[in-house]
Amino acid sequence: MTILDTVADRQARWSQTANHLKSVIDRARWWVFLLTSSGAVLAAVASQLNGGAAATVSLDNPRAWVAIAAAVCLAFATFFTQRLLGADRITAWVRTRAIAERLKREAYKFVASAAPYDDPDPAKREIALDDERNKIEQDGDDLIQRLVNPVGPGGSPRSAISEAEYLDKRVTGQVKWYNGKANNYSAVSKRLRLIELILAAAATLITAVAGVSGKSILGLPFDAAAFTAVLTTLAGAILAHIEASRYDFLVTAYRATARRLEDRSNRSHAPWSDFVHDCEAILSDENTSWIAKWTK
Repeated sequence: MTILDTVADRQARWSQTANHLKSVIDRARWWVFLLTSSGAVLAAVASQLNGGAAATVSLDNPRAWVAIAAAVCLAFATFFTQRLLGADRITAWVRTRAIAERLKREAYKFVASAAPYDDPDPAKREIALDDERNKIEQDGDDLIQRLVNPVGPGGSPRSAISEAEYLDKRVTGQVKWYNGKANNYSAVSKRLRLIELILAAAATLITAVAGVSGKSILGLPFDAAAFTAVLTTLAGAILAHIEASRYDFLVTAYRATARRLEDRSNRSHAPWSDFVHDCEAILSDENTSWIAKWTK
């Protein structure tokens, strides 16, 4: 096995671990959103039901059971937030992804024969790569217990590539990836913001109608305050989810990075080593800003 294969294998493992940690965080965030929303709706429903005190649990007191369901939803939302969305888990995911991306950048500089991997002696190039790999992985010594086995070869190159291949795989490929991700996140953000707008408008409408009709609409009892509160809570939960997921930041950062890569690839590629370093620096800058945002 060559040093390049070792770097590729290690990169695949760090990348797979980062994917696993992120999937847990994403699922937990959606569960918190759903549980918070469900708890708010159930609490509002319970306040409208007839029956005895919510503390009196019996078969003929549905209000109590709905109130209990609301409390359980909100309790689990808090539990998942504390256990699965804590700063330690976010930091572990971000650091793991950063290590995987740093290994990939070094591998691409190596296969593209860019400095410091442009020495004519192959042995010296491999020693330099192994030294850098060791330095990068040492930053994650405290994360070793979280590592999982990779399910594929990873995204790091395993053999030398030509200039055309570097442009296609590393530059053009990354531009497509960034633009695709930005489009996906933008679509999700727009849908959630539309739902939030509808909920906020509904809350405003109910408040206005209740101001005229009092606590009844068309002769039916209706507690506008309770339903306005639940709609406001749902709208707030959506905004909190958007902010926690960093959708707007990711869209901006990914599109800006794609544009910078395209601009650099449209200029002269000579000297080649400088071109490779410029492209890798652009990717590094995006990763650094991403880390700063998530650990803020």
